[in-house]
Amino acid sequence: MRLTDARTGQRAELRTAGRGLLRVCVHLSAGDRPAGLDDLRALLAADVLSRTAETEGAQVLLGYAAPGLTEERAEAWARHAGPLGVHPPAGHTDSLDPRALFGAPVDVHVGAGQPTADGPWFRTGPVRAPGVDACAGGDEPLAVRLALLGQPHQRPAALDPAALTESQALLLHWRRLVADWADAPSRPPHTEALRRAFSGFHEDLDTTTALTVLRDLESDPGVPDGARFESYLRLDRVLGLELPADIGRQRIR
Repeated sequence: MRLTDARTGQRAELRTAGRGLLRVCVHLSAGDRPAGLDDLRALLAADVLSRTAETEGAQVLLGYAAPGLTEERAEAWARHAGPLGVHPPAGHTDSLDPRALFGAPVDVHVGAGQPTADGPWFRTGPVRAPGVDACAGGDEPLAVRLALLGQPHQRPAALDPAALTESQALLLHWRRLVADWADAPSRPPHTEALRRAFSGFHEDLDTTTALTVLRDLESDPGVPDGARFESYLRLDRVLGLELPADIGRQRIR
């Protein structure tokens, strides 16, 4: 995996395939203000990084760091991020040097602010979200996740109610398709589609390519439904959109 290090502006190699433990530290804002989308976006990027590494056999140790970070506030962050499909941390620290939390040097730092620690630092861009609450998403909070995954992590992101409505509609559409394809004869996933998507994940956590791959698979008449189904499920292990959520529900109705 190659990530742009915000400290140097150069690409840093991060080995994930076949390794044992990958230590990932998310640096959050100081203070007791409510969770904001800038920090939630950093948590989301760290989650995508962790999921990608886990699909390749790595075990990920995820921690939070912030000045004055208390147990209560760390739990609040995990609670805010949970509806966006972000897994909770294994621990947290209020130290500027998080090595003590991990018992070893951190492999990669993720944060929305300026780098404050040694080691590769993946910096996420700010989120401009007029009229959108940090925990918004209507009936489907993962619409926020999808809307942010559709924009490069390191660039500024725009998020408004119209974008959330569009993301929610697309999410529900894909879930209905996956539920329909679940009844199709089993086929191996589409190899080239997965190659394109994972090549994107490995280059600065590019999730936009994976979403394009999902759209291309949906519209390609040459791909059997069973292959679409397996491909969507494989990519959802990283995207975390709960695409199989509707399987079985249509039969119940």
